[in-house]
Amino acid sequence: MTRVQYFFSFVLATISFIAARSIQQQGVKSYYQELASSFQKEIGFFDFEKPEAAQYLPMGLQPFSALASIDTNAMLAISHDSLSVMAYSPQSNSFHYLPALEEGAKITQLAYHDSTVVLLNDAQQLFFMDAALSKEVAEPLTIAQEDASIALLCFHPNSKRLLLLEKSNVGSENEQYAIQTLRFGSQKLSETPLFQFDQAGIVSFIQQSQDLTQDEVFSFVPVSMAVHPQTNELYILSSTGSILTLDQQGNLLSYQKIDLQQISQPRVLSFDQNGDLLLADGSVLHPVILKVKWQKKLSEKGPLVK
Repeated sequence: MTRVQYFFSFVLATISFIAARSIQQQGVKSYYQELASSFQKEIGFFDFEKPEAAQYLPMGLQPFSALASIDTNAMLAISHDSLSVMAYSPQSNSFHYLPALEEGAKITQLAYHDSTVVLLNDAQQLFFMDAALSKEVAEPLTIAQEDASIALLCFHPNSKRLLLLEKSNVGSENEQYAIQTLRFGSQKLSETPLFQFDQAGIVSFIQQSQDLTQDEVFSFVPVSMAVHPQTNELYILSSTGSILTLDQQGNLLSYQKIDLQQISQPRVLSFDQNGDLLLADGSVLHPVILKVKWQKKLSEKGPLVK
């Protein structure tokens, strides 16, 4: 092969690679856009100024570091030390520990779908377990990367996909975030993100939505995220005491502050299956769970009358 032929072969291979990545990215986005357009979004809101009374966790139980809904009566939780996973019932405020995982394994995040529990450990590995954590239902998946790390995960009920928050440029003034997707059947992480955003965009949105000056400094530190089952919108909790809401295209929709007198160290955000928001305090001295009711609103056309 001559140099010219080699050069053109290299160019064609590069173009093919770029085209394939573009097709995949467009396919991922089109899939979610199609789901979003077919989803009958419920209209409603959360009134953070009037939450229900805070409920203390049972005596001796450490604060939660992650929480995921199983059904209307049960949730899965990770304890503060990230070494224990338990089944928790918000209604009865009771819990029981699930079988111990590998000794020394530190679980940082979890999600649940269709009798499968997904666990993320501090070594950037995903484990797929049955609901009782008694056996693996798929091989572990290593998702570690040199220039980025998966910090959060949650289940997207409408698309039956796992959403993962990837963080890069850690420690810089403009940290980058990307929402990756994973199909449960293939256990394969998407090569292209669903959407991306960064600290600069978040700060700009907050300043505009709150009508604040450019001189005021903000920090948004994602510690938990979940998809609202009635709206398909992604809610991301910051440890600084605020919640950011994004749609399925990554557009920033709203920014709401939490009353830090009720939740002193915001650590976990999750949803009941009816859409109510649960916030967990990470303070060992104040291990509470606060429920904020999902308030439905009638459409502008009013109620349906026969």
